[in-house]
Amino acid sequence: MFRTLLKRPAAWIAIAVPAFLLLAAADLGLRSRGALERAEQHVRWRDNPAEKAAHFKDLYDSKAAAIDAGAAAGRLTAEAAARQLALAAAERDFLISESSAKQAYVWYRTAARDFSSPFNPWAGRAEAELPAALAAWRAELERGGARVEPWMIE
Repeated sequence: MFRTLLKRPAAWIAIAVPAFLLLAAADLGLRSRGALERAEQHVRWRDNPAEKAAHFKDLYDSKAAAIDAGAAAGRLTAEAAARQLALAAAERDFLISESSAKQAYVWYRTAARDFSSPFNPWAGRAEAELPAALAAWRAELERGGARVEPWMIE
């Protein structure tokens, strides 16, 4: 009975469509959860900048150790190693100076709006946190003396 059922195209469609929808919903949920975790990480860093600096300094130290090991092994010339160390240091400094309040808002917005679906609890949580993240970013901009209009940050 099952073999004859699967020979019909309608049976394949009846199996494939729900499977596709289930996989798409799972993908949206996992992407939304990941974006929500990134947003929460940036909120922690906004509240504790020393933790953010330590995180990126640790990443830089591991990159610097890999670059030094490559130079010691002869895979990199001294000039190339110095250039890569300078690039890694510039990346570290940029990531440390980047606004955690802005990044938190962007990641909450991504989780809530880009990866939303009816069965996604993480999108709902992100949507609930979005106004507070926007207010924190707006306050940070105003403390810095920037003129903030609604169209500029939406």
